Amino acid sequence: MNGYLKILRGYQTADHLAAGEASAGPASHLAAWLTGQSTYRHSQLSPEQLAVLDEMAGLGYRTVRAGFPYNRRALGVAYSPEPLLRASLRNASQLAAALVSPAFSAELGRHLQPLVDAASRRLLLLSGSCGLQLLAAALPRLSLPAGLRLGVVAVGPVCLKPAAFFLGHPQLDLCVVQGSRDWISRLGSRAGAHLRPPVDHLGYTRHPEGRRAIRQAAFALAQS
Repeated sequence: MNGYLKILRGYQTADHLAAGEASAGPASHLAAWLTGQSTYRHSQLSPEQLAVLDEMAGLGYRTVRAGFPYNRRALGVAYSPEPLLRASLRNASQLAAALVSPAFSAELGRHLQPLVDAASRRLLLLSGSCGLQLLAAALPRLSLPAGLRLGVVAVGPVCLKPAAFFLGHPQLDLCVVQGSRDWISRLGSRAGAHLRPPVDHLGYTRHPEGRRAIRQAAFALAQS
């Protein structure tokens, strides 16, 4: 994890993708994925994740088309699927760090704050798997301006914080999408569930039922 912290600290917020968004004026509605990094070589999104962002654009959101840490310098390598075991181990290490490492929590907050600054009315975070635990670690460090709502669609969350932790925040709205066949999330999350599409842990963006549930959750949050 020390090596990953060094990588994160090397990314400057001047190269943050949201900095370019903010220079054109804050977006009324901004959407981004928040997940663990399956590879530390880049933060490219999968074609399926990009397709979900296209659907968010259809709901009126400006989208950030890269994953955490949303930095131009993390986009120099083209996307390719990471081996499942390697990706799982990296996500598990980030989950553990989010639970115990103040230094990692500080980096999470540093890279998420520009997203907050680039939205004026609503920031929508699609938090996949351990992304909800990453948000829990960063949330106390984020400065949310008055009038901004933070909407979180938790997609197959793996998170030890209960839903009450998030719903107790006065500016946060949460909707949890947890597949009926996703035993990783059902055993590894205390955040409850609002929607249960018939998918497993890897099926949310790959199958129409999973994408429909994400879209439904995002639409519901937009009305709150």
